[in-house]
Amino acid sequence: MADNKLFYSKTFIKNLLIVRALLKTDYEAPKTSQQILHEVEGNFKKFFPDEKFAEKTATISRHVRDMNQSGLFSIKVHPDNKRGYFNARQILTTAEASVMGAAIYQTASLTVDEKKDFFDKIKLATDTDGGSIIYSFEQQIKSEEKLHRKIFQASLPKIKTICKAIVESKKLTFYLRQDSLSKEGRQVTASPYFVVVKDNELYLAAKVDDSPKLTDFKLALMSRLEICKDEFRADRNFSLNRHLSETCKDEPKVELKISFPESFIEKVIEQFELNRIRTFAPVRKFSDGEWQFHATIFVSENDVLYQWLRQNCNKVNVHSPISVQKSLKAQLQKALSIL
Repeated sequence: MADNKLFYSKTFIKNLLIVRALLKTDYEAPKTSQQILHEVEGNFKKFFPDEKFAEKTATISRHVRDMNQSGLFSIKVHPDNKRGYFNARQILTTAEASVMGAAIYQTASLTVDEKKDFFDKIKLATDTDGGSIIYSFEQQIKSEEKLHRKIFQASLPKIKTICKAIVESKKLTFYLRQDSLSKEGRQVTASPYFVVVKDNELYLAAKVDDSPKLTDFKLALMSRLEICKDEFRADRNFSLNRHLSETCKDEPKVELKISFPESFIEKVIEQFELNRIRTFAPVRKFSDGEWQFHATIFVSENDVLYQWLRQNCNKVNVHSPISVQKSLKAQLQKALSIL
């Protein structure tokens, strides 16, 4: 760096390195004055390998005082003085961290690893209480991971057989027990479409006897799976989203009225069958020139519907029925509440 023509000051850079070392601390990972100086000296030598680093541990307390005096930082002495200093700046309050943690935990579009990355970032930017709340979200994800892994591993051989049958467009035969206590089951021959997950359980979505509707078979109740020689032709117009919204029995149907931007039309049609859409029309233009559409849809009121509404609440407004409005509002408030 000595050959660099940019303006720099050795003292200024040394001070910046001290600030950097202090900011990279928290309550759980404080640093003593000696640790800070050791880190700063190592980084200082990268810039000025031939320069002698002359600094004493006593000067760290003065740097801490100056940083706090500026109002930009909040460096505190750890309750156990032997553990040194930590950065207590509350970039996010406990409430803010809770809201963000709940929103991330509830977001179905994020993978587990992506959620963990977000949680790590929030913990570094909040206070001790906020970090504890984020930690509880992490523990919940870990427990769910173990449950999902256990269920998946037990069903993996069956899933492999099902996937092979789907790829080869071959029918499957298997024995299906009525419940977990039953020892014997009836034999079923079906055309496999998908393996789906509902309420932490794995199901085979398949057609039986050329039925236009798919039936869900719980993998845990299936045994002796074999691929048949008989082939089947899959329905290319089949919509998995529509199937999932129809699989819950005895659910009340509602006349759902929603509005959404023109750019979201395909997502609405993809989610709901056209014959369920009673009305579908533009009503007004937004300031940017895009049309707002209204639609009236006759649909089952179930978890699939609410999950879709929660995921798209930034695009879709629910106008009626009031019961759906209230339920959706309560679900969103719960997701953003302080746990």
